[in-house]
Amino acid sequence: MDHAALIETMKTRGYVILENLMPEREVQTARDVLDPIFAGGPTGRNQFEGFKTQRIYSLPKLSPALWPFFMHEDVLKVVKPLLWDDCLITAALAANVLPGEQPQAFHIDDGFYPIPRPRPAFSVGAIWAMDDFTFENGATQLIPGSHLWGEDRVPKGVLELDEAFQSHQPGGKTGWGDPEGDEIIAAEMPRGSVLIFMGNLWHRAGGNVTGKARLGIFPQYCAAWARTQENFFLSIPKETVAEMPPELQALLGYNIHPPFMGHAGGFHPLKTLPPKRG
Repeated sequence: MDHAALIETMKTRGYVILENLMPEREVQTARDVLDPIFAGGPTGRNQFEGFKTQRIYSLPKLSPALWPFFMHEDVLKVVKPLLWDDCLITAALAANVLPGEQPQAFHIDDGFYPIPRPRPAFSVGAIWAMDDFTFENGATQLIPGSHLWGEDRVPKGVLELDEAFQSHQPGGKTGWGDPEGDEIIAAEMPRGSVLIFMGNLWHRAGGNVTGKARLGIFPQYCAAWARTQENFFLSIPKETVAEMPPELQALLGYNIHPPFMGHAGGFHPLKTLPPKRG
């Protein structure tokens, strides 16, 4: 795999799709963990989360079956060079888009870092297709090249992000429709594939007009010096982290970013973990 070429495509277009990267056995093993949790589970609290979308956060705490989706070598070889050669997991969630869900508001994932655009991305997202992603079932929609836009340019003509967060009851303004004058690409890909995209690329989850749910696993990565969205030190028990491979421990923050960022009372954070079981 030509990782250098993929990185250049990320810099110019803002995203790449790697098809059939995760073996079917590992996809199904992960689904065997997630499907019972999603069965009958709650849906989102506002239009942005999705009134017909189910979400689970801090996934690595649930099962080793989910760990490969957060530490895949080919994904990290694309992500790390785009994030100053070191990164952390900033969000670790799964989203199950149910039939009848409407599109999200267009947004960027690293907009909460208060540095005006145009600027480098401070995060890079990945979405693993746990079902075939199609336009009809809500495949992620992207605006190619929009990671290069400045503050003066945002998608126009559809639901605004603030409206989506403030809408707490179904039946308000919807996300249906496309921005005026902007090219939109649906990230259609077969089960087991992964979409990688810049954290400052404008995108949204599409609407699901089929009769079946569409499941994705969403590892998001940020520069190792940036604050993460999820506080994994609180959400994932140390006993669970102690059982993880060193690469995943480091991605969750149990590591030192040179020269000493991330220490725990002057010591390496790994020293805070209990001994491995057995």
